[in-house]
Amino acid sequence: MKKWVLLFGYAFVFLIGFWQKEMFLDWIESDSIQLLPLMFLASVFLGLFPVIPFGLFAGMMGAKFGPIWGAFINWTGSVGSAWLFFLFVRYGYQQTGRHYLAKYPRLALLTRAFEQNAFVAVLFARLIPFIPSPVINIYAAISAVRFPTFALATAIGKIPTMLVFALLGDQLFHNAQRSLLTLLAYAGFLGIAILLYRRWQTRGKAKTSS
Repeated sequence: MKKWVLLFGYAFVFLIGFWQKEMFLDWIESDSIQLLPLMFLASVFLGLFPVIPFGLFAGMMGAKFGPIWGAFINWTGSVGSAWLFFLFVRYGYQQTGRHYLAKYPRLALLTRAFEQNAFVAVLFARLIPFIPSPVINIYAAISAVRFPTFALATAIGKIPTMLVFALLGDQLFHNAQRSLLTLLAYAGFLGIAILLYRRWQTRGKAKTSS
């Protein structure tokens, strides 16, 4: 019963937010600097209920408040919503998820490897943003990964992407050349992160086989 109540509550809030998204966008775009404290709450809300793409909101924060405050708002919302979503799944659906994973031996084996190297696995998943954030949150919450481990890895791993969103939002309409340089620098960072991840995977497989 609790599972359905939680799911219904989430769907209800999402539908209300989606229905009012135009009003929400108008509120975000208003020029009042007094909205700054409320933007932190808005960022957490949009991280949990993506009624508008979080990347769009993150770019708007950079354009509206500059790269420093914009990045901080983005990071707060992205990290805070990931923590809350983790707890939502952990205390509402972990047992159901574990039963599902147990049906697939290969997936269960992957989960055990993930749990043994939880901090590094979550950190690289955040640094290399090809896997959707909700998938990481759900998978980590279903597994036996401890919340402090997930929370710290997420907090560190979210920094580069949220900073890039804010920088692009701040630069896009003022300095297109600098925006391109930001994208190239981020692409280089991703290349290094992917290389390090592959080396870490190779070492992990070598240790397992030995």
